[in-house]
Amino acid sequence: MSQHAADGIASNGPVRVGEQRPGGRAARVRSDVLAATAALLNTVGYERLSIEDVAAEAGVHKTTVYRRWSSKAELVADAVRRNAEQAVPMPDTGSLFGDLQVLGRNVVANIGSEGGSLRSRSIVAASTGSDELMAELHSFWAERLATSEVIVERAIERGELPDGTDANLIIEAVVGPIWLRLLLTGELIDADFADRIADLVATGATVR
Repeated sequence: MSQHAADGIASNGPVRVGEQRPGGRAARVRSDVLAATAALLNTVGYERLSIEDVAAEAGVHKTTVYRRWSSKAELVADAVRRNAEQAVPMPDTGSLFGDLQVLGRNVVANIGSEGGSLRSRSIVAASTGSDELMAELHSFWAERLATSEVIVERAIERGELPDGTDANLIIEAVVGPIWLRLLLTGELIDADFADRIADLVATGATVR
């Protein structure tokens, strides 16, 4: 039996890098490794994170990590995806403003804490010197924007927005100012700031 089969990894069907089919030891290992990666990113940042430290934190051998993720960039990208899914789920409040408000507040909570700020700043900084990490970030943001489209689609169905509204532009207008303050100006990002952005974007998008 191959090592992959011994770990409970199915051999058929497409699977994302590092991701195994649900259930069993493989799923538990993946969850533990991604949780360990996220925890270390929040305390030491990207550059100081090592596969060896992740393995030790997760309680597995480093070869177990390398079998599922071929590089640190892939591992970190997978951990960031999982964190975003958990920390920034797509809201459904029944209104465009409400959805944008919750989205903005969740983004602030995710990257505005001390750990979240270190994680986010360090990954962006490292990406400027790594084509692989930059490609992973581009893929991550494309996926998140695609997931966020449902907010605008529901608003169109409710008649709050006209057909053909650029969903990416709406979401970018909410998330962009938060990241700008985090990465460039260093100004405060909090729930009040998120609320003001949501109000501005929702009002501007619905007024014709």
